[in-house]
This record gives sequence, C-alpha cells and structure tokens, in this order.
Amino acid sequence: MKLITWNCCRAFKKKYIHLLRYDPDLLIIPECEKSDESDTKFYHQDIWVGNNGNKGLGVFSFNDIGIKIHDSYRDDFRYIVPIEIINPKSQRKVNLIAIWSQNNKEDLNRRYIGEVWGALDYYKDILKSPVIIAGDFNWNIRMDNDYDAPLNGTFADVRDLLERYNIHSMYHTYNNLDFGDEKDPTFFLTFNEQKPYHTDYMFASAEIIKNMKSFSVGKYADWRPLKSDHMPLMAELGDI
Repeated sequence: MKLITWNCCRAFKKKYIHLLRYDPDLLIIPECEKSDESDTKFYHQDIWVGNNGNKGLGVFSFNDIGIKIHDSYRDDFRYIVPIEIINPKSQRKVNLIAIWSQNNKEDLNRRYIGEVWGALDYYKDILKSPVIIAGDFNWNIRMDNDYDAPLNGTFADVRDLLERYNIHSMYHTYNNLDFGDEKDPTFFLTFNEQKPYHTDYMFASAEIIKNMKSFSVGKYADWRPLKSDHMPLMAELGDI
C-alpha cells in the first residue's frame, strides 16, 4: 500500500496529477478544496471536512480501497478525522487518523499540537488496533520550547502517548533518527528555502511499520514550483 500526505496549499484540482504518477492507494491532503460532481473523478472514494469549501482536509482512496469516517468522529476536532480503511484484497480493516492541525487563537492549549494531543487522547481506543496517523501537525519537538506552546499536550506528550500504544514515526524509524534530528524539511515558512521545518508526519502501529518498504520526503526544488510551502511524505507499506 502506498500512502502520501501533502499539504497542497489549496487548488488541489490543479495539482493532484503530480501525485498520481506515484500510483497512490491513499492521499491525505490538508488545505484542499471540496470535490464537486462536475470535477474529473481521479479517485475511487473521497472524504472531505471543513468550513470553507476552498480549504479543508481531504482523503482520497484508489485501487478499490474503501474509506469511511469512523463512528467515533467528534466534530469538535473538525480537522482530525478517524477513518476506516477497507482493503478489498485482504478484507482487513485498518484505521487512519488524518490530521490538519489548526491555530486556535482562543485556547492556547488547543493550538496546533495541543489540538492533536487532545484528539489522539480522545481517540485512544482506536490506537489500540492497527492504525496510521498522517498529515500536517504544524509543529515539531523543538517548538515545544516556544513562548506560545501549549501548557499541556506538547509534541513530546504526543510522542509519549503514541509510544505507549507502540505507534511510531515512519520517517524517524526508516532513517533511524531521533525527534529533533530530522534531515528533511517538510515545510518552508513563507516559501523561503532558508526557513526549513519538519512539521508533517506519518505514524503507524509497529506491526504496520515492520512491513515498510520505503519512505521519502519531497524536495524543495521539485515541489516549490507547484506553489506549496509543504513537501509530500510518501510511504510504501506491505499489504495491510
């Protein structure tokens, strides 16, 4: 199974073709517009959530893979969406939690990573079974020391919560790196190559990661011309 997450920076209808050459099974796309019946249908099934039809969180499946929002979805965590994946080949169900964290200006403890921590803690029953967590976290462990970091629910708290359920970062596992030692930026502030950050992630249960075949992060020179400040993360897993 091939997964890609990419914050497309809007106008996904003009950009999706660049991901199809990787033959994905699942796309997790923050900041994409809502699909319309008049659009060319390039996917098998899709899920979209958001308040603005031009900028929400989309998940797209291919190759007959089924997806549906998990019954436990809580609208209070609008852009952190638990999804059931149904693989027709294996008839196995695996859960996905798609993420696009938000800047909550009213509640510091729900700002970006604080919201992620709160949602994952709420969905912790899902974490007990095979799960993939992917998307734009808008945060990294170094930001935990920022003046406006949440008091509870830091990136370190998210990492520790997931590790309790034997869930780990695909990027860090594949590259044998610790958090904070990332070599591949996933985000360039104001599109500036001199302002790199690693803020997008794919996590998965250990039993899924053990069958990981490859993992890569897109390069600035290749993806900046498509007018996105984020780079795609791509993982190839064994059958799940």
